[in-house]
Amino acid sequence: MGTTLNGTETTDATAQQAELERRAELLIEAARAAGAEEVEVCARSGRSLSAKVEKGDLGQVQSDEGATCGLRVMLEGRLGFASTNQASDAALQTMAAEAVTIARLSPPDEANVLSEPTPVDTDALMGPRVDPALAAIGVREVVEGAQGLADAALGRDPRLSVDQASFSAVSGGTLLVSTRGVHQFDFDAALSLSLMALAVDGEETGGFDYRGVAVRDKADLPGELDRIAGEVAVSCIGNLGARAGQTYQGPVLFAPGALQSAILQPLLGSASAIAVQRGRSALADRLGDQVAPGLNIVDDPTDRRSMGARAFDREGLAATRFELLEDGVLRGFIHNGYSAAVDGAVSTGHAQGGARGVPGLGFHALVIGPSSAEAAADEAALIGALGRGLYIQRFSGSVDAASGDFSGTAKSARWVEGGEVRHAVQEVMISGNAFEILSRGLEMSQRLERLGGSSQICWGLGDGISVTAD
Repeated sequence: MGTTLNGTETTDATAQQAELERRAELLIEAARAAGAEEVEVCARSGRSLSAKVEKGDLGQVQSDEGATCGLRVMLEGRLGFASTNQASDAALQTMAAEAVTIARLSPPDEANVLSEPTPVDTDALMGPRVDPALAAIGVREVVEGAQGLADAALGRDPRLSVDQASFSAVSGGTLLVSTRGVHQFDFDAALSLSLMALAVDGEETGGFDYRGVAVRDKADLPGELDRIAGEVAVSCIGNLGARAGQTYQGPVLFAPGALQSAILQPLLGSASAIAVQRGRSALADRLGDQVAPGLNIVDDPTDRRSMGARAFDREGLAATRFELLEDGVLRGFIHNGYSAAVDGAVSTGHAQGGARGVPGLGFHALVIGPSSAEAAADEAALIGALGRGLYIQRFSGSVDAASGDFSGTAKSARWVEGGEVRHAVQEVMISGNAFEILSRGLEMSQRLERLGGSSQICWGLGDGISVTAD
């Protein structure tokens, strides 16, 4: 079994897979010889290049290359795990013995079992996903990318000051093999860039802003670089001239990043089957209920443009489209192998993590937006709908995932009056309960923003929020 890049087998991916297969076979044999009943190997081999421009100067340039193997073993319901980046047979055999020893010393749990494999069409999704040009990027291009991002921002306005511009290229293969019959390999490559800046006008310094994105197609890079530079520049310049905020309770407009941090985080956390099992989910008894009228949430790992795109999860099981909310109605909870075993259910393919730890549980590539085609077109329309109140682009504070209570600082905020943005607002506190706000229904934009190259999220206008100014 191999992997293809745009239909062509690549030597790099093939060589990586062959070496990972060798290590996995040795680990499984050694673990079983030491007494393990079930064995899983997650192995990752990759290369990363990164560069940073900090305050106008080229900062850290870093290159990493290597492989890590993670070994999960089961013995009479006891779990053992170990990982190593050593390649020698002796080191791998030692690690296998250590994992089994850990299992013998661990408490038993009937849910400590490996999942049965599910059909995965790796080539159909992952083959066309990867741009082979990304795996060939060198140090010079990474350095030029970081400098180009900084220059693009600085060219927007002389008042802009770039704190940090970073650029990185990552490529590598991931292998999942288990004694239950799981056997999957994937090769991936991506570019990521981020920008942090602020504006300085005479003696005034505005609040900083940040944007980051990742791409899998090199042709998308110029457009994304220009977009990020423009958005950061507009936001930072807009932070100048900030005035005192106003205290009130009522509607607040959230940009996608702020909506995710303050409002959506408790909802998404409560959709975890593990949270339900541990009594930490506000949605435990709400299956089939309308918990957020008008809101659709879909996890779509089949979206090749998303950095969350994948054919299989951390346990090698098929990662497929999953509808969490349909017009606000809760359709299900996400499972990995462990939570599925606890409930006597089947994994939904949402195991997360890498070779250095046991599988976790989480979403891949969320798409969050309105269920109605009559929703507002974009953030400008929602500003008009807000009429008078606060518009925030970033949220920094505490969020209780179990209760939904949140409290923190509104950053890069704007005051809206008469349906128009009037001025920047000095930092104010906002608080509320995410589940109550969602139950009232958000006004949402049709336009979605891709955050970090993965999740796509709308703008949201919620009511019943406390705003406290000094």
